[in-house]
Amino acid sequence: MVDGILAMKSLLFALLFGVQLLSAAEIYIVASRTLPLQHISRSTLKAIFLDKKHLISGHKVLPINYTFTDPLRSCFEKNVLKKSRRALERYWLRAHYNGKRAPKVVKSKAALLAYLQKVPGTIGYVDSKTARSASLKVLLRIPCD
Repeated sequence: MVDGILAMKSLLFALLFGVQLLSAAEIYIVASRTLPLQHISRSTLKAIFLDKKHLISGHKVLPINYTFTDPLRSCFEKNVLKKSRRALERYWLRAHYNGKRAPKVVKSKAALLAYLQKVPGTIGYVDSKTARSASLKVLLRIPCD
């Protein structure tokens, strides 16, 4: 009987721990092969996606974002931009009047991959599965909280 209870507790622990592992996703910051970078800092990435930095090593960068409903975007906003959705909406409303533009928005990973292959200077983010399967130039890995 004690062995059965221990086995049940072990199984329950494994299931709970497994669920935590599944929810601990990462996003991969990726760039077109033409961008002469091997790594990027979070502060530089934040500046690019908030339209405060436009060049890296003399190369123009084009940040690509997903739609508001995409879970990858939520992770990116929380862990890189450090802003809530509401704060970002206010930021872009004010920034628009100063001539700043929000990043281009794509609806799918396939669209982002097309930009990465065809448009020099493109920078964006994908999930780990996409990063591995598409042989992308990965600049940074960021865990999602």
